[in-house]
Parts: sequence; C-alpha cells; structure tokens
Amino acid sequence: MAELSDQEMLRYNRQIILRGFDFEGQEALKDARVLVVGLGGLGCAATQYLAGAGVGQLTLLDFDTVSVSNLQRQTLHSDATVGQPKVESARDALARINPHITITPVNARLDDDAMTSL
Repeated sequence: MAELSDQEMLRYNRQIILRGFDFEGQEALKDARVLVVGLGGLGCAATQYLAGAGVGQLTLLDFDTVSVSNLQRQTLHSDATVGQPKVESARDALARINPHITITPVNARLDDDAMTSL
C-alpha cells in the first residue's frame, strides 16, 4: 500500500481523523484507480471530489471540446479553455486542485477497444 507523504498527511488530515477511516483508508484511496467517462456536468463535479479526496489515479475519457455553453454547469472548464479538449482542460484544473494525484487524459470515444485497454 502506498504511504502518505507529510504534505499528504496535512492535506487529508480531516479524513484521516475519521473513526474507521484512518491512515489505512487514506492510503487505500491513494492506491485507488478510477475511470471517469464523460467530463460534462456530472463528470466535472465527480472528478473534483475524487481529486480532492486523494484518489491516486484518475483516468479521464471524453472526446468533446469545451464550448461556451458548457461553462455554467461544467465548472472545471473556463473561458480560457474554450476550444480545448475537455480531458486536457479537466486535467489541468484537477492538477491545480491536487498535485499529489496522477491524471491520465484519454481524448476518445468509449468503444470496446477502449474498454479493454483502460
């Protein structure tokens, strides 16, 4: 199981002190891998909390680009990222939220090949 750095212990302190969660729970989150398919309204919200909680590896899959009409509900994206692939915009925003996690962007549609390789 991955050990927490001193910075991570400070960052996740409020979770670590929860009875039944403890260091082992946080280390399990650090070891966890999550695939998020779609970075629209729900994907943006979910990934912010996954990153903030310290899930160690996030794989982001989406084929779309950021448009102005996305901005009111897809809060990882901004005016500055309009036209960028959503996976790149989200990766950059999530890295600012938590630099201690690994984020892998996959700019593609979900198909059978992607399912087996991810």
